[in-house]
Amino acid sequence: MKKRVVSGVLSVVLMVLLLGGCASTGNSTEENLDTKGSSAQAAAQTTTTDTAEPVEIEFWHALGGDLATAVNATIEAYNASQSKYVITPVVIGSYSEIDEKLQAAYAAKVVPALVMGGSQDTYYQKGLTETFEDYMPESYDKDDIVGGFLDAAVRDGKMQFAPAYGTSQVLYYNKAVLEEAGYTVDDLSSWQKLEALSPSVVGISTNPDSIQYVWEPMWGYSNMIDVVSSAGGKFISDDGQTVLINDTIWVEVLDQFRKWIHEDGTMRIHSGGQGWEYWYETMDDWVYGLSLGYTGSPGDYTIAYEAVTSAILDGYKNDFAVAQQPGWEDNDPAPYFSSMMYYLPKGENLTEEQRFGAADFVSFATSTENTAAFSMATGYVAVRKSVLELDDYKAYLEMNPDADVALKQIDEYAVPAFVDPTGGAITDALSEAVDKIQIENIAAKEALDEAAATAQKALDKVNGK
Repeated sequence: MKKRVVSGVLSVVLMVLLLGGCASTGNSTEENLDTKGSSAQAAAQTTTTDTAEPVEIEFWHALGGDLATAVNATIEAYNASQSKYVITPVVIGSYSEIDEKLQAAYAAKVVPALVMGGSQDTYYQKGLTETFEDYMPESYDKDDIVGGFLDAAVRDGKMQFAPAYGTSQVLYYNKAVLEEAGYTVDDLSSWQKLEALSPSVVGISTNPDSIQYVWEPMWGYSNMIDVVSSAGGKFISDDGQTVLINDTIWVEVLDQFRKWIHEDGTMRIHSGGQGWEYWYETMDDWVYGLSLGYTGSPGDYTIAYEAVTSAILDGYKNDFAVAQQPGWEDNDPAPYFSSMMYYLPKGENLTEEQRFGAADFVSFATSTENTAAFSMATGYVAVRKSVLELDDYKAYLEMNPDADVALKQIDEYAVPAFVDPTGGAITDALSEAVDKIQIENIAAKEALDEAAATAQKALDKVNGK
């Protein structure tokens, strides 16, 4: 069902991308560049104009499915829109494989001109990336980038990378049930307020079932770290030496969820199964009226909206709605977000023309029109605030209520995802601990103390202790 729903939307939106995207390679607001960038860009453009063949820009990515279809449409539209550059995509199986191949490319001194991936900081810290802002077109409006994405892209006051798209977990809830209980979305502003809805919400008929759970967090540690972040918790100390996943904040938050799930029975976790079975079981409980809502990805939007629409036609009581994540107690929300970044590898085999060409394509791909089209086609978050003023996107929101919630959340509250300095040992240990808490009903302190000890050994090894 998911492929059928997404494909129908995708074909329409990509036509918009192909027709509308060709009209512009960026926003109209000018961004001041340093003297080096302006003069070099002018020289590169003059040289390219006199060249019979377009400059080839090799572009590595690991996108598949609908994401690949969307980015391929963007590449085709860009190549058709101008004759200076030609983007040649190279599809690699996974992001870890991109890292392996890129390391080999650096060693062989034959790096690609552009990469979309998630390990950009690793290469930046080693001095192996060019600064995107030194090459971006003057039409690239940096101030229009969604706040969280801009924060994630800036190093030392300049855009080192450029955001491609992103995601941050949001709340999907049954507005009809919430209103029948006498509440509004404002009552979902903290986890404590949400949990307090249980006596009023549980038992409300949803035809033919009734609400049994006030909420269903998605299985795993991802939702839990968003709550801990709001409470002020951190993964490691500011000096990078000490693992903190068993401090009082982590224990308080995770043990409270354990109680809500196992002792109070007001929340539920689906786990295990084949592939994404647990995800769809969680979603189904909300769609078919067993829970008030669940915490999920913006990428769920299309399938979730279609499922609720179908359930309503079958007689179920539901009213599709999406909200930003709650805060912990009186704190503001502070959910993590992940952003896929474009970055420019540094290599002697690349010319200035290729660097400017790579940045020009990024500007085109992330223009207001094209980032909006990509978002509408895939469900992932657009990187420009101006999409909210775009007529096509406004029309999309009229047909797709609350589809802009994740964008607003990232702009206002979300924080960049934690980068594990151990390469995954800390998050792996945390994941095991959360499973024990959520599934096995083991006290948070016990599970987290064990996880922290394991993670600390890995961190000490990285720090040479």
